Formats: sequence, structure tokens, C-alpha cells
Amino acid sequence: MIKLDIEEGKKYRGKIKVAELEDGSKVEIPYFVMRGRRKKPVLLLNAALHGDELNGVEVIMRLFEELDPMQVDGTIVAVPVVNVLAFRSRDRFDVIEKRDLNRKFPGKKDGNVTEKIAYHFFNEFVKKADFGIDLHAGMKGHLLLPHGRARTLGDYAPKLEYYQALGTDIIFYHEGEKGMLNITAGKHGIPIVCFEIGEADRLDDFYINEGMKGVKNFMKYFGMLSGLPEMPARQILLQGYIEMRASVGGMFYSKVRVGDVVKKGDVIGYIRKINGKKVYVKAGKNSTVMGIRTLSAVREGDPIAWMLSFENAEILEIKKKVKIRRNRILEKAERFIK
Repeated sequence: MIKLDIEEGKKYRGKIKVAELEDGSKVEIPYFVMRGRRKKPVLLLNAALHGDELNGVEVIMRLFEELDPMQVDGTIVAVPVVNVLAFRSRDRFDVIEKRDLNRKFPGKKDGNVTEKIAYHFFNEFVKKADFGIDLHAGMKGHLLLPHGRARTLGDYAPKLEYYQALGTDIIFYHEGEKGMLNITAGKHGIPIVCFEIGEADRLDDFYINEGMKGVKNFMKYFGMLSGLPEMPARQILLQGYIEMRASVGGMFYSKVRVGDVVKKGDVIGYIRKINGKKVYVKAGKNSTVMGIRTLSAVREGDPIAWMLSFENAEILEIKKKVKIRRNRILEKAERFIK
């Protein structure tokens, strides 16, 4: 059982055993607790549900170094590495079981190791939180714009205010899958926000800092830190996901960056075939670049860009008092949004 009842103004580091491996060694989840001036609310921060998504790990470690508990109204419980076996493998999944932890919630007490990790994390950490932020990144070679990713499933839809509280320019709203942490926790009445920052397998200070800003915005928005959150007065809720794939093999050269706004027909980049011929890749719709491939070599059919079209976009207004910053995507995209 995790230790939550610590003294006011203190920090605690612990770990819980969740399973045992072939050689008898323990599978243990490390965690941090920071008790502020009050016990409530309890904010859960977690990272590395996929073991190679590292920026969120660093966000949590830096926040625990930087924050003074006596400036916090509430308790922070943080799990920097949930999927410890995948983290050791330096891969998205544990190399032995090869199961996606973020499809296994709420887990099984008597299941395989991946299901046991899901079970203990969900019952020991998620159920004790009032809300949380689940830090993610794009897969290897898949650089993502910082954004909240709100998932629906069947008759379940998350409350968007929690996603707005991150202060990102856009929120991606789409259908998820059974067993995802955000959906499972949401159905239990615990809003856990998926926050995507950067790409897997490498640390990037820009995206780490964006992650820290988002967490602090969230805490300020809900009164856990003093001061006003810094966020756009209006954010864009986008649903039109488009995955662009290579039509030929060769070397991919991107001509856009994440967060760029493009209109239909704009050049996203080109693929130079080994015979020297260039094949240009063009946007099929008015959209923003949510993600871009950072691995240069491509085969036919490889994904090279991830776009969010402005079809069916909604503008979300911030209803609380905030420190307003520019929404650079909206400034360029408003003409496309009906």
C-alpha cells in the first residue's frame, strides 16, 4: 500500500511490489509523494505507461526538485515510470510479454505481469486521486505537438475543462479503445488527462518545459498553486485525424513543423527516391500539423505526418480568470473554422 499520509511540507519516495519475475526478482513501481499545506485535492502525475516515452519522466523529476511543498495546496502523488519492465527494455512494451499496458486497465490481480502492473497502479494510485495528468509522447520518430488528447468510448465522454486546464493551443478529441487509462479512470469518476509532449526515446528540453508549463497551469487552474494559469482565451477542439503515408520509398524531407497551419494543396515535404526523383507530399485538407516523422528513411506505406483538419472544429472559451497568451494556431486557422 502506498504511503500518502505524510507530514505537511514533506516529500516521500517509496515503491510498491506488483509482481515477480522468472529469477525471483521483484517488479516494483517507484513513486513520490509531496504533501502541501492541505491533504486535498490529490493530484496524480504519471509517465512511461509506454517505457520509451521519456519526456514525462523528466517532467516529474524536475517538478519534484523545483516545487516547495509549502507552496502547494493539496497532495501530489507521482509515478515517474509506471511500465518499469518496458522502461528497462528501452521500448514501448516489455520485450517478453509485448502487451500494451495502456489497453489493460483496470488490470487483473491474478493476471500476467502487464495486467498486474495495471491492476496495482490503478488501485493503489488512480483510485486515490481526485484528478491526474498522464504524460505521454509520440512513438519513436513521431514528434508530437504538445496537446491534450481527450478520448471517448461508447457513451463515455470526458469533461473538457480538465484538458483546457493544460493551456495548450489545441485539444485532440477522438474515439479511444477499451482498457485505456483515461477512459477507465473517467468511467470511475476520476478525470485523468492524457498530455502528449514530443517523441519517444529522447529527452528534449523544449517539450519537457512545455510539459512542466502544462502541469503548473493545471495546478493553478484548480487552485493547487497560486497565480493565474497562462493559456489562450480560446482553444481549438479538433477531431479530423489524418495519417499521411509515403507513396514511395526513399528519404523524407519535411517542409513543415509541428503546429504549422497548412491549407489544402500546401507542400508538407517530399520524398527523394534513390534514383534522385522527388515525390512531393501535399496536404489534403486545411489542417494543422499535429505530428511529423523525424526518421528520414521511409518505405512505401510508412507514416510521415499526422494532421488534424479544421473540419468540425470547435472553439472553446476559457471561463476562469487566466493570464492570456496568444494562440498562434488559432490566429492562422480561424479563417478555416466555420
